[in-house]
Amino acid sequence: MRPPPMSNRRRSPAARPHASRVLLATATALVATAAALLVGGCGLEVTNPNAATEQAVLTTPVGVRTAAVGLQGRFGNALEHAVWVPGVIAGELGTLTNSQSQQREFQRFPNAALNADIQTVNFDLLAFWARQYQVVRAADDVLASVERVTLAPGTRAGVTALARALRAQALGTLAEAWRQIVLDPSGEDPPFVDRATALARVLALLAQARTDLAAQPPSAEFTSQILLPGIDLPNTIRAWQARWSLAAGQYEAALTFANEVPPTAASEYRFSTVDQNPIWGAITANRYFGATAALRADAEPGDTRLARLVGATPIDSLGGTRTLAVQLYRNPGDAVPLWTQDELTLVRAEAHARLGRLPQAIGEINRVRQGAGLAPRTGGELATQAAVLDEILRQRRVSLFLTGQRWADLRRFGRTAEARVEWLRYPEQERASNRNTPPDP
Repeated sequence: MRPPPMSNRRRSPAARPHASRVLLATATALVATAAALLVGGCGLEVTNPNAATEQAVLTTPVGVRTAAVGLQGRFGNALEHAVWVPGVIAGELGTLTNSQSQQREFQRFPNAALNADIQTVNFDLLAFWARQYQVVRAADDVLASVERVTLAPGTRAGVTALARALRAQALGTLAEAWRQIVLDPSGEDPPFVDRATALARVLALLAQARTDLAAQPPSAEFTSQILLPGIDLPNTIRAWQARWSLAAGQYEAALTFANEVPPTAASEYRFSTVDQNPIWGAITANRYFGATAALRADAEPGDTRLARLVGATPIDSLGGTRTLAVQLYRNPGDAVPLWTQDELTLVRAEAHARLGRLPQAIGEINRVRQGAGLAPRTGGELATQAAVLDEILRQRRVSLFLTGQRWADLRRFGRTAEARVEWLRYPEQERASNRNTPPDP
């Protein structure tokens, strides 16, 4: 499997890279340069830092530490397509007049004549696929090399837990977009597995990450020099265990994991004016997307979340889809939450509901409604499991706006007819390089 390279550095909003079929680089030039400079010592021979090899980077402690930082950079770079592609497919976002033709292929327009198929040569289809696998490959490189170098036990535990957690999240993201995915992208023609198998691997990786941290607390070196500020790794692992357990239909486990996250905990991926948020680039800087006006039109009066999420005045209408300004990610340095307390509350609500515990589910729903300035629902208003689940989906639509989860929610709640497609096609480059690629849905 040879996905094309996507730069590990985030590009300026106006820059859109072109695809080419080349093997993925394990580390960026920045990683290679840093490693070469730091391990060069006082030798008289001068090595070109730009020619540092993968072996040089991943067989030294400083190289592995730097690669772990680079892994997080790849994860941040992959957030863009993981958010807007599912958002457009699910009707959460609409394309604006500034958008490009390949972005419009993901949208279902009211005018049926505008609904061109998502082409297998669509660059953004490829970017979504390839950037997640860049995270997987980078995590694999870190995990393979960490045993070959000497690190403090707490640093080793933190690095391995981080790599497993980010690998798990990338695989889970892929499993919610393609019917079958590759778990191990190394080697020629790697096999594909179904979604259930993929989610089992996701949960196993998160369990391993948790074991790493339980066996050896992360060192100060890891938390201060390797882990990016803003990321609460232990609670992110627990929150992702709750998310993916729910996706896998493991409701008791989802409840357990969600309940383990303290109510004051938070975790986010931070950007800066130099290391810019790619979602900001797509939505605010380039104005490719707006929120579909249906979000505000369908919301309950008095919902205080709306003012934070979207504007009140239509800004564009492309192909009959009215859109509103997105209020999130207005600045290049705005952080992206890795999960929220509302998500965990709604995980608990859904798990209870699917297990038939309607009073408990309604109690969790009302926690979210209270935070949104809405009156609580009663058992009389939500008297059936179907009614409770409908209310959960309604609250997820608002609370989890622009988190990339709406498309998966529609599928899980049996509402796929509202989405542009049920599953994505495979990029042409993947099919050309892997004979095991399944037929398109």
